[in-house]
Amino acid sequence: MSEKSVEEKLTVKTLLWVVVLSIVLTVFWDAFTLLLPNVAFCTQNVSNLIPAFGVELMGIPFLMLLFSMGLIRIQTLRKHITTTNLSILYVTTLAVAYFANTSLPWGYHAGLIFTRLFSAEEQMRYVPEFIVPPRDVALLLYRGAGLGVVPWATLIPEIIWHFLLMALFGGVSIGLASIFRRQWVDVEILPFPQVLLAYTCLVNVESSVKPNWPSKMPFLIGMLFGLLLVAPVSAVTLFPWFPDILMWRTNTCGHGAHQLTFPDIPWHLPVPKYIPLYVFMLLIPLHLLGSIVFYVLVMEIAVFTSFYAFGYYTSMLQQGFCGRSWCLPNFFSDPPLNLWSVNTGNMLGLFVITVLMQRRYILDTLKAAFGKTGKNQEEPLPYRTSWLILLTSFMLLIIFFITSGFSPWASIVMPLVGIITWFTFAQLWGRLGFMVSPDETIAPGPTRLLLWPTLSWPTITSQDLALVPYITEAWIGHQSITGWGGSLYAVLGSYKMAKLTGTNPRNLLKVAVISLFISMFVTKVAQEVLLSIVGASKFTFPTIKATAIDVDRWGCFWGRPSPRPIVEATPWILVGFIFMVVMRYLYSRFLW
Repeated sequence: MSEKSVEEKLTVKTLLWVVVLSIVLTVFWDAFTLLLPNVAFCTQNVSNLIPAFGVELMGIPFLMLLFSMGLIRIQTLRKHITTTNLSILYVTTLAVAYFANTSLPWGYHAGLIFTRLFSAEEQMRYVPEFIVPPRDVALLLYRGAGLGVVPWATLIPEIIWHFLLMALFGGVSIGLASIFRRQWVDVEILPFPQVLLAYTCLVNVESSVKPNWPSKMPFLIGMLFGLLLVAPVSAVTLFPWFPDILMWRTNTCGHGAHQLTFPDIPWHLPVPKYIPLYVFMLLIPLHLLGSIVFYVLVMEIAVFTSFYAFGYYTSMLQQGFCGRSWCLPNFFSDPPLNLWSVNTGNMLGLFVITVLMQRRYILDTLKAAFGKTGKNQEEPLPYRTSWLILLTSFMLLIIFFITSGFSPWASIVMPLVGIITWFTFAQLWGRLGFMVSPDETIAPGPTRLLLWPTLSWPTITSQDLALVPYITEAWIGHQSITGWGGSLYAVLGSYKMAKLTGTNPRNLLKVAVISLFISMFVTKVAQEVLLSIVGASKFTFPTIKATAIDVDRWGCFWGRPSPRPIVEATPWILVGFIFMVVMRYLYSRFLW
């Protein structure tokens, strides 16, 4: 494939196909995911190919590319299945996948609708009905009363509010990705392993009808091995009589890892047994894998030393396997290690040092955007437009929160934390292809530092206290597939694919924007239409995570990175911050 972008006009007909495909795929995958049997929810959902938490390898683009491999063998269709059209298909399906999956519009997003059914009335009086529907309307959706019974006029404001919550940060993502496109894609040439996988698939789709198909045997053998590796997992979850080859029915976490619980030692690490994860790791640069292994070893030495030498964390032995890492108190949340607080400092440090190290590039983009002598960098979006989109979307998001009833300061903090979170994790996604969980490592910490530095497990007495924890833990900083992060990844993915295939990046940006905004809106409408027909009461965790407003997401927010007032964790946050700044500087000097 040529690295030089092809100047090819995007036709109205193509854009209409993008619109139709975005609508159809969003509705289909929303329905498919909702109706999956609970036992198959993690392993057969297609939207998340590798269930390991933080990987979030979106499966819909790969499925559609493989479907194209069949269509390209039809002579009349072959001329339409070009590099450009396959790139458009990839970007469209990637955008859809981030908004039609197991976590969005289901999981906590669907669960929020029903919080009035499970929460005390004095708590929910701080929650507007255009954010969470009235109790009687929520009850109709919970029971599946039917399309004709649900008062849609009451739900329209709620649908619009949730669409704007995602769409306005989508604008932030478009501006942010367009500003840093040249630095990350052209200069640093970040590998973007997930996009590289899709590109390899795309190349083989095109090559499959050519006389000379250089990678035919490796590609087909890889497909066969993939089928053979995944088939036992699917079979063992769907058919009780199938032999449990991978011990999937025994001591398995939801993300596909084997639990190893030793009664006398503080062991807490699972062993991934979903083999495609190991295959995916082959794409990651070796020095980064070595770094991961090294710091995990350091963590384990610290945990065992704290346990045996100083008598900390002895209650771990009374917990089940998952409780050793998740139930408080533990070494992540409590002294002397406080690793979640250290990680919060790490991520804040990564954000700050990245901005400082790229300050010249940022200043150059500002000069190009607003200076009289700025050079035209031939970007998909002019820097002036990118900066205006970023700043305007940020301001509109603040205004949106203020007019929704949040305090002005909270309305500034939430978008700011969103930018810090996903700008930082875009670095990990571009280099590693996966990330750690933002709701443990970054999002709650800065939010609590800026809003409630001295509070711990408060009583709900305002809209900020009622909803900021839920929005932070479900939209802003949970996973890339839960709202804000996916829009940034989709735009960055379109730019990387344009670079790899030589497709005009401006065209793929248009496709990404159209697909993103359509999917954001359609997925919310599909969510409530499907619930009105089927009823949420038929589904349990994790399909629909319906709880009281002060449970689950609330507990995660106030328990992470520390269950005590966040100001008490400041020393650990500073240690993590300083360590990351120093190590990132040394890394950039000697390794990257």
